[in-house]
Amino acid sequence: MAASSMRRPGGIALLATLALAGAAPAQARSDWPSGTYVFADLCTAAENGVRMGQRITLRRSPLGDALVYEAASLPDPIRTGDVALDPVTKALDFRLDTEGGEMRFHGTMAVDGLTGTVSDEAGTRPVHLPRILRPHAHDICPGETTGSIGPAR
Repeated sequence: MAASSMRRPGGIALLATLALAGAAPAQARSDWPSGTYVFADLCTAAENGVRMGQRITLRRSPLGDALVYEAASLPDPIRTGDVALDPVTKALDFRLDTEGGEMRFHGTMAVDGLTGTVSDEAGTRPVHLPRILRPHAHDICPGETTGSIGPAR
């Protein structure tokens, strides 16, 4: 009964008129809103229990961006506010001081991952880290971790 009382004559015609009157379609945002974005391949090797990989956590805020870098090879996470993110191109640049020296990253964020290059004392190499919703550091590694940000061997 409630459904019939909600119907009004010409309702569909009114909606069609509004749509044709130039109502602009919804536009996607050109920037990534405040929040936390995690890109990682951190896992545990099945054969020996050794942790491998790394995790990059980007926290966006109106007060500024901050980044935390974690690697199985490092004793503690490294935090930095030295982050540059272009809201239009999604280009991400950051620099870290690690025990082994300076590390620089340049790449592009996407909905499904972070792709770019890392440069350190061992040289420059390509990387790709998938975007994850929840960290799973103790998950078993799926196999080879080619392209991770880990230190060159």
